[in-house]
Amino acid sequence: MPTLTVSYSIPYTCQFASQELVRQFIHGKIPLEQDTRWAEYGTASPQEYAHWALRSCGVVCVKMAVEGITGHVTGTVMDWVQVGLSLDGYINKQRADRPAEVGWKHATLARLAVERGCQAETAADLTLDDLARLIRADCVVIASVTSELGEEYCPLTRRSGHLVVVYGLALSKSGGVDGIILHNPSGRTPALQAGAMIPAKRFVDGFSGRGIVVGAR
Repeated sequence: MPTLTVSYSIPYTCQFASQELVRQFIHGKIPLEQDTRWAEYGTASPQEYAHWALRSCGVVCVKMAVEGITGHVTGTVMDWVQVGLSLDGYINKQRADRPAEVGWKHATLARLAVERGCQAETAADLTLDDLARLIRADCVVIASVTSELGEEYCPLTRRSGHLVVVYGLALSKSGGVDGIILHNPSGRTPALQAGAMIPAKRFVDGFSGRGIVVGAR
């Protein structure tokens, strides 16, 4: 199957320190505080790591995109979290009964990429044709999707709440899009983490159409 990818290599970063244990962390089989590699995240304690490991997909995706496009290593995940927080980039909304976390502001994520040497802008109503056009223009798309794309054989019930880095496509013989090539920072298995190949229909069913387009200056 022919593929179309951006011209630069996008490195993979997992949003959990122990990449091989993602499924156990996500499903509560192992408490995140027990991740023995927590210090590699750049946090001050296992508790701080446990909090942000579940909430860092946005900055992790920007980190991957920036490092691939610029070729520069950019520090720990917590370095990115702290800069994002300094820009008021993480949304918490107060409900009547409790605080409700919304997640990372797309505009802030775009700003982080720009401040690290890339071009970046938010986008909405993206289609498969748009993704193909952007990949051909050597841009990656940090796409807003359901986290359920990180599970094998999981029904898709949402279209947002998580972010992944789209950097390539699998093409049919006629030139249509058969699959999406992406890095998922919380994929539960190796096949769904770095260079995951998601069938086009499944991706569309779990894609909000929103994202951040990142390219070289």
